[in-house]
Amino acid sequence: MLYKGSFIARIPNDIHAQSKIDEFKKQHGQLRLCGRHKDRKGQMAKVGRTPNSHGDLSWWLGSEIVIYRGESGMTYQQFKSLKVGDLVSPYHQVYQNKYGKVGIVIGKRGKNELKVSFPTQTIATSRQQIILFNREEQ
Repeated sequence: MLYKGSFIARIPNDIHAQSKIDEFKKQHGQLRLCGRHKDRKGQMAKVGRTPNSHGDLSWWLGSEIVIYRGESGMTYQQFKSLKVGDLVSPYHQVYQNKYGKVGIVIGKRGKNELKVSFPTQTIATSRQQIILFNREEQ
């Protein structure tokens, strides 16, 4: 399971880049795209922009695009496919220590809310605080 800010891929900024970005968006949900170029200041000057203090470059100006995951927890598509009885795990290590590593979904409400039963207690939480349980990671 990828978390917010996790590196996904580094792709060249060519005619196929948009199709690759769309493919990653379907798979991972919200993305953060960063441009990479060996002459960042020159690229910004070409389009009439001034670089910020961090030297960031918009993804469409770079020769390469670096793709990171843009949201924590479950994506909305994962949440939609989640059913009562599925196994989940807390997103943060602190909550894993507090509640346990595995919980069972006992209810869903709205676009964001879950009710999860852990061995120690039952909690109501949001999809950003929970990830799907992965047996390989445990």
